[in-house]
Amino acid sequence: MKISFSTLGCPEWDLEKIIRSAAKMGYEGIEFRGLLEDLDISRRQEFTANLNKTKKLLADYGLSVSGISISARFAVVDPDEKREQFDETRRNMALAADLGAPIVRIYGGRIPRGFTHETIMPIIVQNLREIGDEAEDYGVTLALETHDDWVDTSLCAKLMREVNHKRVRILWDLHHPYRMRGEKPEETYKNIGQYAVSVHIKDSIVENNKVKYVLLGEGDVPIKEMLELLIKGGYDGYAIVEWEKRWHPELLDPEIVFPQYLHKIREWLNEIRSGIVVKG
Repeated sequence: MKISFSTLGCPEWDLEKIIRSAAKMGYEGIEFRGLLEDLDISRRQEFTANLNKTKKLLADYGLSVSGISISARFAVVDPDEKREQFDETRRNMALAADLGAPIVRIYGGRIPRGFTHETIMPIIVQNLREIGDEAEDYGVTLALETHDDWVDTSLCAKLMREVNHKRVRILWDLHHPYRMRGEKPEETYKNIGQYAVSVHIKDSIVENNKVKYVLLGEGDVPIKEMLELLIKGGYDGYAIVEWEKRWHPELLDPEIVFPQYLHKIREWLNEIRSGIVVKG
């Protein structure tokens, strides 16, 4: 299991600092979720006119792009809105293919007014099948995150079964199903483990009825247990540190968080692997 971090955690770093810092800290990859003031990196010069320079910089530091996280959502009904979501996804699938990134993270999004999970299901299924066919052309996989109105992983599993497309899978945010729905790790894994192609890692506590993100191991989200389920199940994607500093500027700085999370994840992975060897 390789480890990367999301640029969501370092919204003030430019591209060179992101890449240099990742390599210096010992990360193996970077997930791009915005760069400086822009959330959609596909329109930035670093990923258009200067794309070859960016690719060389990544190669020089021995880093991969674990994925691109975008805002596109697919529980949409309005034709104009659907076109916008598809266009954003197309731009970023093309970019992911150029960067050798295997994953583009997408959302189900909020259920439109007047719909329920049940009534929106045929629409989101059709939308995902259509964009999945396009993802096949780019050779990338779309990973729908456990987020918004799609945190219930039994619902996500139903969605995956109905979409039934090899290029449409799940990004398991290890935090959300546990924190927001109280799902036990084994329940979540049973539901979506077979569909998980990417995972986001963050820890938290509940303080004064609010979620507070904390350093890894200082919260009560059973991340280690989830990682063990993934490893034993043969997961071979990235573990991605997703520190939400772009949305919560008061959070600790990436210079503190990124090394701590990396060290703790590696510590846990070593313990998990040692346990597997001993039991085997």
